[in-house]
Amino acid sequence: MLGTHSYQLDPKGRVSLPAKFRAAFVDGCWITVGQDRCLYVFPRAEWERRSDEVTSSPLSDTDGRAYSRMFFGSSDESKLDGQGRVTIPHRLREAVGIDKEVVVLGVRDRMEIWDRETYEGYAAGFADAYQTGALDPRR
Repeated sequence: MLGTHSYQLDPKGRVSLPAKFRAAFVDGCWITVGQDRCLYVFPRAEWERRSDEVTSSPLSDTDGRAYSRMFFGSSDESKLDGQGRVTIPHRLREAVGIDKEVVVLGVRDRMEIWDRETYEGYAAGFADAYQTGALDPRR
């Protein structure tokens, strides 16, 4: 999944997925609150992999427990409807400030859903650093 797409939520909180993303979600998806005020949407197989990764820390690990609570506690299972839309529960929209206009990003193994204004501000804040090579994902 790659690319940036703009959509509007319908009155029931549904958003269309880009046609080229839909095949990844035929078995359903999991939506959870991500970092930076967006939602992460994982295909089922990727959700299982990420779940194993998140739960790999021992119960005695304070950060691991907190991360697990946030990651799993804010998650919701969903399926695409016949028109390629996914319903975003109100509590998840509220948690990240999604109103009506959204940006759907393909970020390789997951999809992200952002409030349009939030994403534009986020992207503007990192555009120069990305273009000049100051962002290094290996750090």
